[in-house]
Amino acid sequence: MYTQLPNTPRKEIVMLLESAKAQIPSLVSGEVFVLADLFYGYQWNRIPVEDRKLLGRFFAEYATSNACNGRLKLLDKSTNYKLRYARV
Repeated sequence: MYTQLPNTPRKEIVMLLESAKAQIPSLVSGEVFVLADLFYGYQWNRIPVEDRKLLGRFFAEYATSNACNGRLKLLDKSTNYKLRYARV
């Protein structure tokens, strides 16, 4: 089990969001993914759960905003209650 870092400062969450957004062009059109797929397993597991939730909220807002330029489509939740996205 990975040790979790102390609460991530908001600045770092914004950096994580930018890192996730940078991965979008590498996805294939029509590819379905959850936010955790955009990070290496060890990176995602080191983010405290409450910060993952905040990051997820920020990413969902980005995916539904005009800033996304229609590159992402918000789908339903997966069986483990994580939001799924599709690369358009």
